[in-house]
Amino acid sequence: MLHTLHTVSSGHTPTSFFPFKSSSVAFHMDQPHLLSFKPKHSHQQPNLTYQASSQQQYPNAVSPRNEESCVHGPSEIIVGVLGGGQLGRMLCQAASEMAIKVIVLDPQENCPASSLAYQHMVGSFDDSTTVQEFAKRCGVLTFEIEHVDAATLEKLEKQGVECQPKASTVRIIQDKYQQKVHFSQHDIPLPEFSRIEDLEGAKKVGERFGYPLMIKSRRLAYDGRGNAVAKSEEELSSAVD
Repeated sequence: MLHTLHTVSSGHTPTSFFPFKSSSVAFHMDQPHLLSFKPKHSHQQPNLTYQASSQQQYPNAVSPRNEESCVHGPSEIIVGVLGGGQLGRMLCQAASEMAIKVIVLDPQENCPASSLAYQHMVGSFDDSTTVQEFAKRCGVLTFEIEHVDAATLEKLEKQGVECQPKASTVRIIQDKYQQKVHFSQHDIPLPEFSRIEDLEGAKKVGERFGYPLMIKSRRLAYDGRGNAVAKSEEELSSAVD
């Protein structure tokens, strides 16, 4: 079912709308936090960039940094990261202090992590063929964004590639409702939550939990996108349609 969810922003920023083809999760909040979305920009060019394809052979690259300045001894293990955003950049910064080589796969040539990564392979991190080619260069494969192809990770695990976290964990991370169910099963404290499929379901949850409600898209939501705060039943229609 198609849900149109709005992002609640601070200040006087106009409300933005994002469509999601998934059911939502409702939470009761005593003091809902206002959310804002800030786009990421980077004007730095990558040190080493490769066009990802299953036919191309990638030569061994030379690290652009002086490994003698690292805190710990050099490591021969190469960590591959799916995604080269700001989290990937911070991962590269931390890894460089331990002489761990990090290569990233990201479709943007000037992604935030590109200037710090040992290598940057330009390509889609949710394309199965590209990810499998990228994995050939890695000792360990991880990701900095959950919107990856879990089925491809499962295939790589069967081939002996070490993926951290595991594909089974990725599937839980990708579904916010399943996240809450998993946490609840392991006695992790949570606000009350419920799965909703449509507006009528949201109204019933509102009657049970009270207001305000935080409504979240189960999938493909991040940085505040796909979230909506309903302070009354009248506001539910703009969050779940």
